[in-house]
Amino acid sequence: MRLPASFLVCVVFILGVLPGCGGDNPLGRKALSGVVTLDGAPLEKGAIEFHPLEEKGVQSGGMIESGKYSIPAASGATAGKYRVQIIDTYETPAMPPGYMPGDPLPPPPKSKVPPDWNSKSKHEIEVKKEGPFKFNFDIVTTKK
Repeated sequence: MRLPASFLVCVVFILGVLPGCGGDNPLGRKALSGVVTLDGAPLEKGAIEFHPLEEKGVQSGGMIESGKYSIPAASGATAGKYRVQIIDTYETPAMPPGYMPGDPLPPPPKSKVPPDWNSKSKHEIEVKKEGPFKFNFDIVTTKK
């Protein structure tokens, strides 16, 4: 059985295009993962952000669940130095009984993560081209 030339042209075209689809990572982003603890226990819920300290870097971040975070390469960081920010998240508190629109909202729960790990963070990491790409953070709020 002989295949039509147009079929062969289509097959060659598809095989030539496929390697360029989906797998490209032109910036060289790296998947990042790790564990975040708060006073020795896993941080239940939160977010982690990596802010570039160099022009060539790209901002990255992800969610923390049960103390673990995992950021895929597609949204990971490039090689370079980054400032780390960690924020704990919480469920929105229920409205008090009898709440009416315009009533003052109850204050949100106080953040468990101290400002020196989020809004005033000076914690840094360096993502190297060859790795490792696992970064663990232990936040200590109690003085010993």
